[in-house]
Amino acid sequence: MRQHRLIAFFLITFGLSWGVPGVLLLASRLGATAVSVDRHSPLSFLFFWAPMLSALIVISWTQGRSGLTAFLRHTLKGKFKWRWWTSVIIGVPLLKLLAYVLADDGMPFDMLASMFTSGTLASIALLALIETPVSELGWRGFALPMLQRRVTGLVAAIILGVVWAIWYMPWLLPGTIMNWSLGGDSIPAIVRFFAGAIALSVIMTVVFNGSEGSIPLMLLFRWLNNPPHPWELGAHISYVDAVITVTTAVILIFVLRRRYLSRRNLYMKVTPGAAWPLPHVDG
Repeated sequence: MRQHRLIAFFLITFGLSWGVPGVLLLASRLGATAVSVDRHSPLSFLFFWAPMLSALIVISWTQGRSGLTAFLRHTLKGKFKWRWWTSVIIGVPLLKLLAYVLADDGMPFDMLASMFTSGTLASIALLALIETPVSELGWRGFALPMLQRRVTGLVAAIILGVVWAIWYMPWLLPGTIMNWSLGGDSIPAIVRFFAGAIALSVIMTVVFNGSEGSIPLMLLFRWLNNPPHPWELGAHISYVDAVITVTTAVILIFVLRRRYLSRRNLYMKVTPGAAWPLPHVDG
């Protein structure tokens, strides 16, 4: 596993995300047990936490306690680059708001505001924080730096975006927790979803490299990029959001490709400062 950490990470991630729910759902069909695939169900959390769990398993297996400690320390601390934090805190919500304003099937703002009390909003924000953003400890905390050791930032972003989109597919089917994400006819919607996932991966790779591998910033990015119900409703909102995401990614590629998506300024560390069992490999 030490020489194939990235492959092991992907295999474990898909095994936990697809394999365990698949076995349990099959057992449920046979009447052996009852399981739920609703949003915020145990299987839902297992799915979203699988990349993080996979990264922890691989690091623990290959580098032991020192590697795990270094990874968690890097995850919790990160570096504070105020320009990137400001860009994420302001830019991500503004792009989501733009998609909502441009869509023609969104809920009116006064009705939207009336649906949320302070307590409801706090609980929704907490659930959103401990669900999808946690997966970034695996995707951006482990997989992206490992990929960038082998290829350019842009190629790494595209590869990770494709894998990311494929990983989501079982949960985008009708009757599962995220079938709202497609919005529209299946084939065009799936194509749009893949394009949006790859574009979002490019954007996050630029932010990741620009912030020198700040995992807390990646968690914040994903949290802000996943607005809660009912913002997620509407086929046109999904379409407009994908167009805005792809457009933003294209602009960043043209403007910042040489600086953050080539071979320069790529952040490649997973467990900075940790001892590595193989002396010729940098953690």
